Amino acid sequence: MEHQYKALDKVYKHPRLGDVVLRQRWTTSRISLSVKPNGEVRLSYPRIVSTARALRFLEEKAEWVLQMRKKVAERAMQGADYTPAQIEALRREAKRVLPAMVERLAQQHGFKYGRVTIRATRSKWGCCTSQNNLSLSLFLMTLPTHLQEFVVLHELCHTVHHNHSAEFHALLDKVTGGREAELNRQLKGIRKNIRFRKGSIADMERIMELVADAQNWFREQEIDQWQDGYPTRDIILSDIVDGENYIVEYNDIIASTFVVSFSGEPTYNEIKGKGWLNENSYAVVHRIAVGGECRRKGIANEILHYVEELCAERGICDIRIDTHRDNRAMRSLLKKLGYIHCGRITLTSGAFREAYHKELNK
Repeated sequence: MEHQYKALDKVYKHPRLGDVVLRQRWTTSRISLSVKPNGEVRLSYPRIVSTARALRFLEEKAEWVLQMRKKVAERAMQGADYTPAQIEALRREAKRVLPAMVERLAQQHGFKYGRVTIRATRSKWGCCTSQNNLSLSLFLMTLPTHLQEFVVLHELCHTVHHNHSAEFHALLDKVTGGREAELNRQLKGIRKNIRFRKGSIADMERIMELVADAQNWFREQEIDQWQDGYPTRDIILSDIVDGENYIVEYNDIIASTFVVSFSGEPTYNEIKGKGWLNENSYAVVHRIAVGGECRRKGIANEILHYVEELCAERGICDIRIDTHRDNRAMRSLLKKLGYIHCGRITLTSGAFREAYHKELNK
């Protein structure tokens, strides 16, 4: 811990919230929760209240804590109107905390690094140069301690692997105690105020609204995709029942839906062109639909990164996806994210789709 607490304070490690400071005082009249600007959570309660009861209160309010942390970090990373004095205060705190954190974690895990610099970067939390110098954003101080440590460990792993290869992710997962995917989701959720979850029957009407919105958008763009009533309600229901439908919540609204399957795709058995990069087991991404009010927010990009996390959890190193040849936005995104165009596949309807493949271990 980088913070100094009073002797009577205790630190409780919550499985979702990380470190929570427990403050039991005679002068406190009720149980209360607070989230500090750096993301630190404090649970205060009277001496006559048991710690077990206070922790039950904490569990009941866990979602509120997560939302408050999101608001704090989103404000930092999306151009909040910090005053120069506030920026300098964050800088001083970052210079006091982060270099010591880097040194401690590097010694603990056997990493070697060069310099550590603190910058007012809003676009990313940190980076590692080819000379193994680390640059960290002062806005890391708006995160809870366990996510600060995750970012630092991420950059320290880049001193060994200057890429995001399978070896890099294996190392990061090792030094985080097998929690890389979980911590990465927490960090992305805070930064973008995006949350992923499995779809349910209760989401059906909203999913169909997103599908209709996507169909209208394709029509306006003169893209002959999803113009034959696809995907139907029955298809969406099957996706949900099979546990393959996912929901994206953005700023507390259902902004997007998509499907990830690890069961293969029959129409991919035949491909015209260069052919698939390999015949390994793969994830297939289908039926991405983003609501019009949330378009151009980078949600499709976040979805494809999230799919990579799901693959990492299952030890899958390949993703395949197809799209219409005129869907330039999706084709451009796939190219940007390292997907390789492998040829053309034929749907059961007889329509053609451009096929893409990404090897995650390259």
